[in-house]
Amino acid sequence: PDRAHTKPMGNKQGKEKGGAKGSGNDEAKEPVQKEVTKLSEKTSYTTKEVGDLLKIFKSLAKQTPSAPNVILKSQFKEALAEAGITVENGTYLSALFDAFDKNETGTIDFREFVLGMSAASRGTAREKIGLSFEVYDVDNTGKITQKEMETILVSVANHERKVQGGEVADHTAIRAFVAQVFKKFDMRKNNVLSFDEYVRAVMNHPNLVDFKSDLTILEEPPLPADKKVSNRTAVSKSSAFGGGEISFKDWVKIGLDNGYLQVDNQDSNKYIVIAK
Repeated sequence: PDRAHTKPMGNKQGKEKGGAKGSGNDEAKEPVQKEVTKLSEKTSYTTKEVGDLLKIFKSLAKQTPSAPNVILKSQFKEALAEAGITVENGTYLSALFDAFDKNETGTIDFREFVLGMSAASRGTAREKIGLSFEVYDVDNTGKITQKEMETILVSVANHERKVQGGEVADHTAIRAFVAQVFKKFDMRKNNVLSFDEYVRAVMNHPNLVDFKSDLTILEEPPLPADKKVSNRTAVSKSSAFGGGEISFKDWVKIGLDNGYLQVDNQDSNKYIVIAK
C-alpha cells in the first residue's frame, strides 16, 4: 500500500544515557554524543537507536560533498528505506519530505530527520496528527485546502489501486468525501481547515491519518461520568499511519479508554478530541 510501513527498531525499555567515555581523541565526539542524548530524551528512541539513525544519515549525507550535513530530497526515499519505512508514492513522499523539513531549506538535517522519524513511527497522538496535517498542507500555509486534501487522497488511492492491479480510484467519491469533511469541520466557514479543525475531523474520520477517504464515522463510546481526563501523553507506539500493530481506529478507542482522548459534545455534535 501507499502509506508508510515500518519495521521496529526495538522496544524502548528506558533511556540509555550517553555511553562509555573515552579520553583524548574522544573529546571531538562529545558534541555529537550530546545531540544523540538530547534527541533520545525528546523522542521515543533510545540513544542506540538514535545512533543507528545517525549512521544512516551520515552514509547518505556524505554522498553530497557540497552538502555533507544534510539529506537531499532525492535521497529521502533511500533514507526512509534504510530506517525501515517504505514509501513508493511520489506525491506522498514529496509531502512527507516537506513535513520533515521544518526549517524549509529544501534539505533535512539530522535533527529534523530524527524528529520526523519519531513522529512518523512512534509518535504520540499530537505528533501523528501533526505530521499528517503537515503532509496535507502542501503549500505550508498552516491550513489545509480542499484541493490539497483531495490531491493527497487521490494520489494515495491511485497508487494503492495500481499496486493491487485495480482500476483508477473514483475521484468523484473522494471529492464528495472531502466536501463532507469540510462542510462538517470547517467551523469558521473560510474554506480551509486549521489544525484544531483538522483534529476534530481526524478524530471522527480516523482513516484521514492513513490518507484514506473512508466514509465510515467512528462510533464514539461515551466516557463514564466519573472518568478523570488528565494531561497524560499518549503511550501508544503504533507504527506510521496504520502500518504497525494496531489500526489508528483501534488506537483512538484505546485513547478513550486511557483518558488521553475525550468526547466533546459542543455545538450539539459529538466529537472526539485530544484531552487537555
